[in-house]
Amino acid sequence: MRTTNMRERITFVSYGRGIVNGVPTSNTETKHMTVWAEVPKTPLREASNDLGIRTEKPTFIVRFLTDEDIEPTWRIKWRGSEYEITGLDPDYQRRDITTITAKKVGS
Repeated sequence: MRTTNMRERITFVSYGRGIVNGVPTSNTETKHMTVWAEVPKTPLREASNDLGIRTEKPTFIVRFLTDEDIEPTWRIKWRGSEYEITGLDPDYQRRDITTITAKKVGS
């Protein structure tokens, strides 16, 4: 694992029941943790447009051991956008990285 490539900060959040100003709500955001991640480039043949921009369906590479176990129902906040986790692939053999595939939420 090369941690020097992990230059992006991502935050894991989830939504659920909570209380805001004493009123119960069903869509309260809960921050779980913020970690360093590597966001490798997407090859042009896999990109959704002709420019190869990776912000629609990025792949995040994070350390295997984190403060909490990453849940597939969480979302990722990165560079002002929110992403739904579509794939979670921990490397149990080497125990050094977890690869997360995601899809941008909304427009």
